[in-house]
Formats: sequence, structure tokens, C-alpha cells
Amino acid sequence: GGPAEFVFFPDAPEKAARALVLLLPPYGGGADYYDDSRLPGLLTAQGLAFAVLHAGPVGFLEPGDITRLDALVAHVLQRSSVDRRQVAIGGFSAGGTGALRYTVLALAGQTPLAVRPRAAFSVDAPLDLERWYRGMDSHLRRLGPQASGAFAGESRFLVGHLQRLMGGTPDEKPEIYRERSVLSLALPDGGHARHLKDLPLRLYSEPDMAFYIEHGLDYGSINAYDQVALASLLRAQGSRQVSLVLTSGRGYRADLGGVRLPHAWSIVDEAELADWLLKHLGV
Repeated sequence: GGPAEFVFFPDAPEKAARALVLLLPPYGGGADYYDDSRLPGLLTAQGLAFAVLHAGPVGFLEPGDITRLDALVAHVLQRSSVDRRQVAIGGFSAGGTGALRYTVLALAGQTPLAVRPRAAFSVDAPLDLERWYRGMDSHLRRLGPQASGAFAGESRFLVGHLQRLMGGTPDEKPEIYRERSVLSLALPDGGHARHLKDLPLRLYSEPDMAFYIEHGLDYGSINAYDQVALASLLRAQGSRQVSLVLTSGRGYRADLGGVRLPHAWSIVDEAELADWLLKHLGV
């Protein structure tokens, strides 16, 4: 893989920041993925530190990915001189998966990590790996073996990728899929998701089915399923700290030439997210 790296704002802080926000890029995105984002400026203007952490070309589905991410978190924490209790983490797509995996492991306390995030957010991330696998497998069977196009190609790649990483299908290796998932709907308590019950959590998706059905996709094969299911599960467990944001018509991908795609960072109202982070970081 490529070198681990990060971008940090402000580059040369004059004094210790009041809090730190960490943002993880999607699979294939580098530390420059959010260069056009307004979020760093909105937060640093309020005295916060902000960093984009790039742990290499990873989907945060293997134990070593979290170890590498934690080393970056520790490095940036030291550089920012922020109280380790004043950290929030989030990301888009695989970045959201990584942010919430890191968070549940930190809150579970089984693995010593550099921080226990005070708040976390996910932008259209796959959270239940069993659901993700079955949704893509269903998508491919629906389209047939000769299916082509970006969505079919992605589903075909990811089904094979998950089989390699987990050592088989969810039917063959259910315990590994559940261990590496943020959310496991096959388990009564949601698996690792139960650790998020008392955490301020914000979940974003744009479930534009008019768009998705043209590509043979349904609710079970899009990541909005996981964001909604996690919010519903945590509410049922008594959480009043989880907020679900479902958008419409906002998803466009600048990194793909501005194409219409509901699976996009652009669904986030960055000023609103900045306000939410400031509120829950207590600054």
C-alpha cells in the first residue's frame, strides 16, 4: 500500500486547540480528498484542530487497518496538544466505516486506542458487512453473469474482495463478518453497535431509489440501509444522541467529474455538521 499520511489544519498552531476533528477519506481517496471541503475552515475558525488521516488504500475491514489508523491518531493528537477526551471522528464511505469501527473498538475498551471519540459521524458508509455482501450478491444475480457497467463491476469486485478478506461468504464465516462489522443486524443487540448507545452520533445518506433502481439496486444493496438500521436500533436501545439525516438531490461526485451519484460527500451540509460538532465537543 501507499504511505500513511495526513493533512493538518492549522499547520502551525499558535496555541493548543480546543478540540480535534478527524476525517477519513473513502477507499481510494488520499489525504487531499477533502481539499474542497468547507469543514476545515469552519472548525479552525472556532479554535479547533482538524486533520484528514490517510491510512493507505484500505477499507478499514482488517485489524491491521485500525492499528495503522490509531498510530496516525496518536501522532496527530500529539501534534495538536488537544485533550484526548476532546476528539471527534468521521468519514465518507469506507472512511465512515473506519471512523465507526475505530469508535466501537475504543468504547468497547478491549483494545487500547489513542482516544475514545466524544462524537462520531458516518456519511453513507457500509456498516453491516453481511448486509453489504448479500446486497451486492443479490444485485449481481438480478443483473445476470454478463452484466456490465460501474455498479455491476463494483459489486463483482467487492463480493470477491470480502470473500478474500473474511475467508469466505457470510454463510461460511458469519463470526468474522460480525466481528469486523460496526452493525450486525443478525444479532439481537446489533453486535458492536451496542457500544454506540450513549455517544453523539450523526448518520447521513441519500436513498434516491429513482436513481438506484435504474442500475438494478434496491434498498438492501445501498448503504442507506445501514445508516437507517443503526439509528433505529440505537433509538430502540434508548439512545437520544443519534441523529439521522436523509437528503435528496445533493449527491454529486466532484472526484468523478461532477456526475450525479447519491453516494457522495456532497450530501453533507458542512455548516450544519460543523455546528453539530462544536455542540457535542462542548466548545
